[in-house]
Amino acid sequence: MKFNFKRNSQKSHVLERAKNNLWQKFEQANLRLQYKCANWLERKTAHFTRLNWILILLCFIVFTSSCSIYLIVRSFSANKTGNIIITPITKPTNLVPIKERRMELNIIISKTEFEKIASFRKYMDSLGRSPTGKKTYDSIVSDRPELLDSLTILENYYYSYLKN
Repeated sequence: MKFNFKRNSQKSHVLERAKNNLWQKFEQANLRLQYKCANWLERKTAHFTRLNWILILLCFIVFTSSCSIYLIVRSFSANKTGNIIITPITKPTNLVPIKERRMELNIIISKTEFEKIASFRKYMDSLGRSPTGKKTYDSIVSDRPELLDSLTILENYYYSYLKN
């Protein structure tokens, strides 16, 4: 069993290294592309004077300001045809009520099955308490999150059956 864990951890390390390597290649390609674009933009705008830059900046400010003012005025105007209409959520008329009932089990759990359940519960508890078994316990709980709850339900059912 430990061999499988080592093998899986080796596979995960190889996959992690491959992901990191691939991510580094993407980052390098992105930096090369940014460098090429920056150089291209520098060559295209190398002959611009200070007056040209000021004119471009003023045009940008006028354009963005006019777009913002237009959107603000349009949002306060009375004509609301282009706005999103919110429809309230209503309860359907043909709703069938579902009553939550407590699950009734008609199956009788034998004493040997209950002993197996109890021994498995003790095994899980001992795994959770030991530092070496904690990893196994966590993997079982993460893969089967409702397993311990199911064991508790079965034990309670068995005890309630004994009382009756």
